[in-house]
Amino acid sequence: MNTRTRTIASFFSVAMAAMLLGAVVTTQMRPQPALARSADPAAAAAIPARPLGPPTLETFRDIAHGATPGVVNINTKKLVKGQRNPFRDFFGDDMLDRFFGPQGPQGQGQGRGPEMEAQRSLGSGFVVDKDGYILTNRHVIEGADQISVTLASGRTYDAKLVGKDARTDVALIKIEPKEPLTILNLGNSDQADVGEWVMAIGNPFGLWADGQVGGPSVTVGVVSYKGRGLTLGVRGTAVDMIQTDASINPGNSGGPLLNTRGEVIGINTMIITNGPQQSSGVGFAVPINVAKEILPQLRTRGRVIRGWLGVNIQSVTEALARTYHMKEAKGALISDVTEGSPAEKAGLRPDDIVVAVDGREVRDNSDLTSYIASRAPDTTVHLKVMRAGSEKDVAVTLGTFPEEGVARESRSESEGRSHQGMTLQNLTPELAAELQLPRSFKGVVVTQVEAGSNAEDAGLQRGDVIVSINGENVDDVHEVEKELVKAKSDGVARVRFRRGNLYTFTTLKLD
Repeated sequence: MNTRTRTIASFFSVAMAAMLLGAVVTTQMRPQPALARSADPAAAAAIPARPLGPPTLETFRDIAHGATPGVVNINTKKLVKGQRNPFRDFFGDDMLDRFFGPQGPQGQGQGRGPEMEAQRSLGSGFVVDKDGYILTNRHVIEGADQISVTLASGRTYDAKLVGKDARTDVALIKIEPKEPLTILNLGNSDQADVGEWVMAIGNPFGLWADGQVGGPSVTVGVVSYKGRGLTLGVRGTAVDMIQTDASINPGNSGGPLLNTRGEVIGINTMIITNGPQQSSGVGFAVPINVAKEILPQLRTRGRVIRGWLGVNIQSVTEALARTYHMKEAKGALISDVTEGSPAEKAGLRPDDIVVAVDGREVRDNSDLTSYIASRAPDTTVHLKVMRAGSEKDVAVTLGTFPEEGVARESRSESEGRSHQGMTLQNLTPELAAELQLPRSFKGVVVTQVEAGSNAEDAGLQRGDVIVSINGENVDDVHEVEKELVKAKSDGVARVRFRRGNLYTFTTLKLD
């Protein structure tokens, strides 16, 4: 083979090698195909989880397209007493009704009674099963007289409240869908890590409202912190929240926080603001594992029944540990024991430090709170307590956690019913503490007053504590009922109540 022939052969060999190398490099550099999506996302039973791996340029786009059909806009309406029409005070009711009809010139109210106004609010939620169950925040639907849900498709349904929980600010509502729904997968919030990418979806500032074209908005950020203990709805208890810098604004409440697999790891709940309606980039979500734990009870009972210890606790700081001569700052320090509580009956005291429960180490107050809340009432738990430098074992049979603050769950059939237009609640030691009353104080708390009712005409308000009726002391709702029945023949009852630090008498008309 001559020199010229060898040169030509070498050229073709190099060319072929270059082509093969180019093919290999092109194959390795070829973009991965985007996650498949059905042509009609609302018809999907559930969103397929993305595979594990680092996020790509397509990750958030695919999550947004896949998850937004499962996110809903929640519109609530609540009727409240409005301001009396000022023209009535000047012209009188008869003249206004003669010229403008019984509605008055502003079209509000009727006749001489208190005028009603409709307060509206917006929030978000997400579908958790094909039957139309939707998770959201309790504060989104609290007190609503009417709840409506708008899907991303634009279709609106009336919704009913199934259950709610004050401690975690979680609520479950339901629609009766006439179309297949997109269901969001619930992930494992315990596996979420600081620095992990997340996406928040919802309805900020009501931009996607009833009757408007469009759908939910998406924002992207990272998990900024895990386990930020914040009190949501019940004083003295905290939820270990997920903190994120994904933009969350008013109206986002109740929407999902998703990981890069498209799984819900939290319910967007609250923000820290720099001013009215302005987000500072610090948002918080209820971990989805917290919601999953209570979801069965919300479906079946409409509320959550938890174990109750009856103590106020705080974490042990380094400085406190030194005063107790502890080598390590750990445990839950009991700062107060509720009178009559399971803790008091078991002999727990202020200054006790709980360092273990049922053999589990208690690192801080949230460890103890979470564990006790996960136990059922009447369960006996075994606490290891540091008292005066020595360890002590204490067995406590848990009570039932009082859930709703001033409007807590009823303890009897008569609680929660309307009595001359007011809803009443027995005064527990916890309620007395919230109302800044002595622990031994006796009475019945007014938790709600209906507009235009006899109770409102009597001047009674939410938070008033009724202590006697016609001179007879009342310690529970049954005694109130009994005294009102006795006074019914007179058509009126004398009611003594406490508001703040003052006692007042009023007369309550009886129908």
